[in-house]
Amino acid sequence: MEHDTGAMPDRFAIALNGYGLRREDGRRDVLAWRDVVQIAQTAEESGYQAIFAPEIGAREAFSTLVGLAPETSQIRLVTGVAPIGSRDPRRMAMEAATLHDLSGGRGVLGLGSREPIDRTRTTIAAIRALLAGEEPKVEDGEGALALSGLDLFPGRMPIYLAALGPRMTELAGEVADGVVLNWCTPERVAQAREQLARGAARTRRDVGSVAVCVYVRAAVGMSDELAMEALREATAEYATMPRYARQLDAMGLGAEGRRAAEATSLEEISESLVDALCVRGGREEAMGRLRAYHEAGAHLVVVYPVPALDAATSITGTILGAAPSPLLER
Repeated sequence: MEHDTGAMPDRFAIALNGYGLRREDGRRDVLAWRDVVQIAQTAEESGYQAIFAPEIGAREAFSTLVGLAPETSQIRLVTGVAPIGSRDPRRMAMEAATLHDLSGGRGVLGLGSREPIDRTRTTIAAIRALLAGEEPKVEDGEGALALSGLDLFPGRMPIYLAALGPRMTELAGEVADGVVLNWCTPERVAQAREQLARGAARTRRDVGSVAVCVYVRAAVGMSDELAMEALREATAEYATMPRYARQLDAMGLGAEGRRAAEATSLEEISESLVDALCVRGGREEAMGRLRAYHEAGAHLVVVYPVPALDAATSITGTILGAAPSPLLER
């Protein structure tokens, strides 16, 4: 990605959370590090622009990306996302600056927040100032607190903000270099573009400089039975989360989402709900679906492989099946 704002027209990335299959006890296996490295290298070689490392419950995002930095050479490395509140602003800035430094300037700081809008805005401003070598003041429980500046700072490092609702999306338009959308339809992407524009107008920013990234769960190049089982399980998991249930309601998928959340078997989760949110099938079908997100206004479609059967093999298969520049075509 060739410029600092992070805007990337009609491009693809991958999300790599480090997890394998779910066990009978409900817990998930963690991919061996050698498999993570191989998947990352495959993504870079097949034309993806970035790797997003979600921070869920396996490997920590910054350490994962620092570990992948010497194993790759060009692909951008994005925390996708590091929660505001899990670290104080100075520690977050230090970790981000370290990633940017050790990757040769390929780092992107993706943030998520469940904090109030004003606190999120203030925290992002503090992190951005620290990354620029400045000494911001932030409010703690007892008033203003000065943060000492960093001795290692990368200058202009892109900051992305994850958003579900309209207020956080508008905030991304105000203060971030990109927005990260998740579990949504192409129509939601188009709506988010309008919300970003409203936020950008408040601070007289060019909304075109704000990269629109969208996670899309995918199971490509496998049988419909395997793909549907994997994607149904992932859909049901997110449908049970209140914040995603609200988003499904806002997209007109609330009734199907509630049935998915209450389902006692995967077969009860409708194919129409899965196909509204996810991608499956062969390459031609998958690419057509992914391009619908680009046409709706996404700059970067983040293919999020959902494992099936053999985790590393199926993740790699999805990445190759949706690759911008498939290795087999070279």
